[in-house]
Amino acid sequence: MYRVLIVDDEPIIRKGLRNIINWKNFDCEVIAEASDGLDGLELVRKHKPDIIITDIKMPEADGLSMIKQIKEDVPESKIIILTGHRNFDYAHEAVKLGVTDFLLKPSRIEELTAAISRAVKELNFQKQRNEELNKLSHLFNQNISVLREKLLYDIIYEINTNPEDIKEKLELFKMKQGRFRMLLVQNDAEESDDGEISQYDRHLYQFGIINTFVEIFSDKFEMMPVTLNTIGIAFIVIPLKETADDLDEMINRKCTYLQEIINNCFGFTVTIAISSDGSDFTELPQKFRECREALEHKFYLGSNSIIYHSDVNTFFRYDDHSMLEKLQKALVEGIKSGNEAAVDERLKDIFSYIRGIDPSKKEFIKNFYWNTITAINNIRLSLKAGEGNRKVEYSELSGLYGLIEKCNNADELNMLLEESARSVVTKVNNYNNKSIKLILRKAVEYLHEHYHEPITLNEVAEHTLVSTYYISRMFKKEMGKNFVDYLNELRIEKAKELLKDVRLKTYEVAEKVGIPDAHYFSRLFKKYVGMTPTEFREQ
Repeated sequence: MYRVLIVDDEPIIRKGLRNIINWKNFDCEVIAEASDGLDGLELVRKHKPDIIITDIKMPEADGLSMIKQIKEDVPESKIIILTGHRNFDYAHEAVKLGVTDFLLKPSRIEELTAAISRAVKELNFQKQRNEELNKLSHLFNQNISVLREKLLYDIIYEINTNPEDIKEKLELFKMKQGRFRMLLVQNDAEESDDGEISQYDRHLYQFGIINTFVEIFSDKFEMMPVTLNTIGIAFIVIPLKETADDLDEMINRKCTYLQEIINNCFGFTVTIAISSDGSDFTELPQKFRECREALEHKFYLGSNSIIYHSDVNTFFRYDDHSMLEKLQKALVEGIKSGNEAAVDERLKDIFSYIRGIDPSKKEFIKNFYWNTITAINNIRLSLKAGEGNRKVEYSELSGLYGLIEKCNNADELNMLLEESARSVVTKVNNYNNKSIKLILRKAVEYLHEHYHEPITLNEVAEHTLVSTYYISRMFKKEMGKNFVDYLNELRIEKAKELLKDVRLKTYEVAEKVGIPDAHYFSRLFKKYVGMTPTEFREQ
């Protein structure tokens, strides 16, 4: 039951409120009364009532002062003011303080019960919302380990690349950052010749690796495992504290012990790749690439190895610029779609990435710009062909290559790429807008030719060779109204012309504009014109 407190300096009012209202019908009970604001505050702090009915002007502390304090002590309580003071300033201040209702004495029983009913409804809504939030909170806490792993997976595979979003989720999931290493554990049995491992056995192996790893490393490290399908399992390990032991030596001892246990207990071996130090989880994709690169050298070092990324320096090293390739692809896709804003963003990303490349890689950088500008130029040539211009100027390509060769620094190359990208994306955008207008014009022409027939959006879409969704969106975007409204307005305008001929009956006019139901036609006409067809004709 909801607890009710009555605060009023008139005993007769308090008695009336207690006895006249059937509190049980509202699932309420009056738990206490007070004659002034000071006593009222004491009772509020003692009983934490759900509903408070109070006057404004009382001895000692008045109602407004009490309400301010109540909102601090019991913020979710519902306050109903019942007063004889008809002062607008009081009412205005009460509303600002968040009271549920403001009633004037004398109030009718219906007004009081309506106010109490509203307060109870709000309390029920709050109670239901709090229960739902508690359920969600419980589910969240139950699944927080899964959510953490999903976040790390998305960061590692660069599904989530937004630093602000990553930071917020790390705080939400209570994941601390600091000096860390990534360890990538690969089951060597995946490469055995004994036949394919069943999914059931694979999951058992992964389960065994994770549990064993946690048992061995948990005394010195905080661990976050991430299952990476058949590639293996990544572990982000954070030292619990700076120790006197060398970190590499400590990790090496534990990894060696892990390999012994897995081999002895489960009968298979694992190879472990270890990244360089990291300090921020946005570095995880790079650390993952380091581990993958280290694992590639298992071919030389053999299974059941522990391979540090630093160990592969003696082997051939390929500079991984896969991120630059992704940015190039995103830029080209943005140009193809005519998305000028996306192109601007990708250009910024590319320029930022290029600045981080060793300037000695001059040939690689020029080759990247040559390939990207060539891809952009191919879009321009396709666009010209789409416009009916089949003539290809090969001299333009050689001219571009010459310009790239003459560039002496990254800024000049950036400027050349920016000019090419923005020029072509503008052309694509113009072409798309022209195409949209052409499709829409064909659709409108079709409606003007066939408005007197039963016509559907699907028929118009088939005529213009696009989907119903596409043509519907175009009507809304370009015409400011949906397809049905445009067709109805067209039919009504034609009907207004026909109604001027008094020889035609209303139902005949309706049929001539493609609306065989005369009653529906009359309702539709009144909706768009504001009068019936008969009234229009009389005018």
